[in-house]
Amino acid sequence: MRAFRRQKGRFVAQLDPSERDVVASVVADVAELLGAGRLEDGAPPATGEPVPGAPGGWSMRTGPVPPPQDPAVRRLLPDASRDDPEVADEFRRLTEDDLRGRKIARLRALWAALVHGEPGWPEHALVVSPDQADDVAATLTDLRLVLGERLGIRTDADSEALYDGLGDGDEDDVRAYLASVYGALSWLQESLLAVMLAAPERPGTGRRRSDG
Repeated sequence: MRAFRRQKGRFVAQLDPSERDVVASVVADVAELLGAGRLEDGAPPATGEPVPGAPGGWSMRTGPVPPPQDPAVRRLLPDASRDDPEVADEFRRLTEDDLRGRKIARLRALWAALVHGEPGWPEHALVVSPDQADDVAATLTDLRLVLGERLGIRTDADSEALYDGLGDGDEDDVRAYLASVYGALSWLQESLLAVMLAAPERPGTGRRRSDG
């Protein structure tokens, strides 16, 4: 895996086939957690994604929406208020389907880029246009949140101690695998953020790189 760098006006990382497969699998797993079905199967839109013929193109909830039971999903769809359950419930009813839909759409886009590549680029290249970079960075955050929940990462100290105490055994093997993927995605995201910050003005940001 090689870090993102600016090339031909795009942000480009390099992942070998096995790395692409691993990241694409994590992307598909997180999309499934959010209700998208398996991306590999050409899953239909989940609730909250654009629905043909629906007013405004979106489905709408009229009843209560319970918080997710899976703590990893709850990190992706957190309560709007910890102190006021009524505010949290109403905000979830009004926004959760929309938020799920947007996250799933971003996951689908990254999955397609990993699986199908970019026409005209080498197959090892993960190509991100400047106007897609914010979405890709946000999606990498979502992947890290889910893996972090599975690994029990809550604080910086948890992250620093991630590899401590790993030994032999099936459970430790799984944890070591998840930890390695978490570390790789963290590093990949950091490299993307670095090239984003160093880039000239991107669409919609109004920000220009300083020459000083």
